Amino acid sequence: MPRKPNNSCGRVVDGNLPDYNVGKCIDNVITPAKLTNIQNYFPWVGLEDFHYYHVKCPFSTEAKLHYAKDMDRNSPTYFEPINVGNSVVDHTSTSGIMIRFSRGSKHGWLCVDPNCPYYKGTASGVTTVGIPYFYI
Repeated sequence: MPRKPNNSCGRVVDGNLPDYNVGKCIDNVITPAKLTNIQNYFPWVGLEDFHYYHVKCPFSTEAKLHYAKDMDRNSPTYFEPINVGNSVVDHTSTSGIMIRFSRGSKHGWLCVDPNCPYYKGTASGVTTVGIPYFYI
């Protein structure tokens, strides 16, 4: 559930669940300098894209779980969760927070941190460079 733009940080969000809270104030996490760094790589991303429930990228040290689906079609573990713990790094621009995103009819979460090893192509098992991690 998106947070209303006029709700200030730390306040409860209106909606079906009156005590629903998005957690940390995103305005304090994604600073103007960090947003500028993100927009150097993803110019279409704005602060409003982070105003959703905070899902963390499994390739970030900030996430509690470091599992991602194996997307290599030739792998015997294709589409199964694999531990990516050996590929995690600090997501310095987003603190690991992913944005809500849609790829055609698929709705999920997209990591837009330029330091993400998946985006850089340095994560174990990832061969494409410049493709952001997408989680359904």
